[in-house]
Amino acid sequence: MFSSARILIIDDEPDMLSGLAAILEALGYRAFAAGNATLALEMLLGSEFDIIFCDLQMPALNGIQFLEKARKIAPDTPVVIFTAYGTIERAVEAMKNGAYDFIEKPINTDLLKNVLTRSIAQRKLYKERAALMNESPNRYGAENIVGKSKPIEKIFEMAQQVAGSDVNVLITGESGTGKELIARYIHTLSNRKNKPFVPVNCGALPEALFESEIFGHEKGAFTGASRKKIGLLEYANGGVFFLDEVCELPLAMQVKMLRVIQDKCLRRLGSNGNIDLYVRILSATNRNVSEFLESGKMRNDFYYRINVINLHLPPLREREDDILLLSDFFLDRSLKSSLKNIKGFAPEVIALFRKFRWPGNVRQLENIIERAVVLTKSDMITCEDLPVYLLEECKSVTANHSEHVSLQQVKQQVTSDIEKKTLLRLLEKYHGNITRVAEDAGMTRRNVHRLINLHNIDPDTWRHTE
Repeated sequence: MFSSARILIIDDEPDMLSGLAAILEALGYRAFAAGNATLALEMLLGSEFDIIFCDLQMPALNGIQFLEKARKIAPDTPVVIFTAYGTIERAVEAMKNGAYDFIEKPINTDLLKNVLTRSIAQRKLYKERAALMNESPNRYGAENIVGKSKPIEKIFEMAQQVAGSDVNVLITGESGTGKELIARYIHTLSNRKNKPFVPVNCGALPEALFESEIFGHEKGAFTGASRKKIGLLEYANGGVFFLDEVCELPLAMQVKMLRVIQDKCLRRLGSNGNIDLYVRILSATNRNVSEFLESGKMRNDFYYRINVINLHLPPLREREDDILLLSDFFLDRSLKSSLKNIKGFAPEVIALFRKFRWPGNVRQLENIIERAVVLTKSDMITCEDLPVYLLEECKSVTANHSEHVSLQQVKQQVTSDIEKKTLLRLLEKYHGNITRVAEDAGMTRRNVHRLINLHNIDPDTWRHTE
């Protein structure tokens, strides 16, 4: 993405302008030249650049004046000031006005490469932050949290209640229940929605790297620290810091995070100064927190700080009413990127989905349906499209379908009979017109097709001329 970064160069000396452009082109970048700051501002209004190199001493509009105007147009584009008359005072002035760096002419190639590397890294950070901010409202709204069961409605209600505050929330539940989805949903409803949501998986980072990754470090803080690094916490400033699998956070880091939460500031490795921090901490775990507290793997004081409010997500097996809703939702979403015309699920698949215990929860259901959409050769998802480990379950469901049934199953059968009679009445009323049936029933066409296939009904029976 950044190997061919667009770089704007501004200098009133033609030789310097063409020379630097040639060097940048030779290094694999795309260089754009402007002979004065006024022209450069016009170019900024019409195009996007990844880095700006600007001479300090220019007629009419000098580098500092350009910098002030450029920051209003492109605040996330690093500006590097260069001059043949370098002094500490000038460098300080440029940096105070928002310059990313300051270098002297004649430009040393090795120094230029170093500045380019750091500037591009900074630009990438800005772009990632913007992508996160734009992504959240679209992908993590209420329309993507599917369910009508009482447990999930309670979660919805609590999430909406806590979103308006800044209290720390601990989200618990089995793997695959959608803990991060709920965390992002809370973020999109909060007054921090236009600020970053920064997740970190506490079980994925080696302990030796935790402090550097989370708190950042100064140049020379340790062997190999060749440049300053902004940590994930600082990157999240103003927004939400999400500690996924928080029970895996090392004890030493729990102490440091506790200090951050209490003092609302952080200190990079190798620094003596504190950085004010305004973040909200959301955490999640699929572990038994009580066991971690009893064994001493989690500090009580840290736990009470992150668990001001607890949201517990129920497993999918306790949300039977949501299984078919989720199945239809994942099928519709998978079909958006497929050319197939799949009407729904075969009756034995629906029966299996209702019976299965779903150890992997919602994530497992989603993966199974995505796989089935890719593999099916018909217009229905059948048992043959399911993973091998589900085939025996499917055969068992089909074979025992007519055996002894429970009171709950009798209730489901009665509901199914009423559903079928109502569907037959609507099909007769609208002469098999699925669109009219769906509108009258308050359903989608896909759900009507699913019921038609479930009850083995042929809508062509009613499609005749009035």
